Amino acid sequence: MKTVKKIFAVLLILGLVLSLSVSAFAVNAQYGPTKAFLKVLDREGHKYNYMGIDEDDDEQVKVTFSGDNLDKIEVNIYFDEDLDSLSMYSWYIIDFDKADLAEILELVNKLNNDYKYVKFLVDEKELSVDAEIDCPLRDDDSAGEIAYDALYYIVMIVDEAYPELEAFAK
Repeated sequence: MKTVKKIFAVLLILGLVLSLSVSAFAVNAQYGPTKAFLKVLDREGHKYNYMGIDEDDDEQVKVTFSGDNLDKIEVNIYFDEDLDSLSMYSWYIIDFDKADLAEILELVNKLNNDYKYVKFLVDEKELSVDAEIDCPLRDDDSAGEIAYDALYYIVMIVDEAYPELEAFAK
């Protein structure tokens, strides 16, 4: 009887592991560029959350990475319904005090001058610094590689710029 319980426990664990490992492959993305991007993420072994189509008819995917300077870099990716562009955002890189607004604006201007591709933004309402990248796409397999390159840039640049922003973090 103990052997049966052990076998059942092993099968249960294997089933759980398999269901977790194939969950990314079971995604049924609607837009061609999204499908191509998820294919690249799967090939590279990255975990992601497929969020579906939002109220703006953009198809959304979320990924989270850790870097050398930041433990958590969350990127929200939106594929346009026209299949010709994507936008990636990393929100709340830091929150800051309103008294530091002028210095933050100056620093963000400097960062935007220092880095290509990624644009840093100051959200004056939320008192946060965010980053974004936008890319034109074609509805073909190259969209996946282009989107993956954009993801690489936003993660790398946010992580690299963080030490300068950290001085103002609440």
